[in-house]
Amino acid sequence: MKICVFCASSESVDNVYFEAAADLGKEIVMRGWELLYGGTNCGLMREVSDAVKNGGGEVTGIIPQCIVDRGVSAEGISELIVAPDMKERKSMMREKADAFIALPGGWGTLEEITEVITLKQLGIHNKPIIFLNTNDFYEYFFLFISNIRKEGFVSKAYDGLYTVVYTVEEAMEYIKNYQAKDFSSKY
Repeated sequence: MKICVFCASSESVDNVYFEAAADLGKEIVMRGWELLYGGTNCGLMREVSDAVKNGGGEVTGIIPQCIVDRGVSAEGISELIVAPDMKERKSMMREKADAFIALPGGWGTLEEITEVITLKQLGIHNKPIIFLNTNDFYEYFFLFISNIRKEGFVSKAYDGLYTVVYTVEEAMEYIKNYQAKDFSSKY
């Protein structure tokens, strides 16, 4: 099983987030699963990748050429795929992944995880999507989602497109026990 992890490339975040990324990587290896991620050598991306790699697990990075050009490509991983652009990178990640986990991150993480949620809503895939809400990082985002739901912009029929967990173990159990749900009708 390939677990796609979206997360920060920033080095300027609290250590609690690095610890969660390392814990996630270790748990992926313990389950015999593989990591699929953005292919850089910095921030939480590096941390989760190193944990999988150091545990003897398989790591596939998919990185767009524009980021390769910045000199931050991962080295020493099982496979590094260079995509021509971000659009192709995300498409390849979606195709290869069996599940998606969002660790804390910035614009890229938010864009990637909301895209896979939207595509699940549209029936393009029916894979598990998880927010690992370390240190309540996503609480304001979930308040926003609650508000757009309350205001009628998101139907209650889409409850269950993703789940929110607070520990790595909860994330792994959710994936292991995942039951696909039909979201074909919002009424």
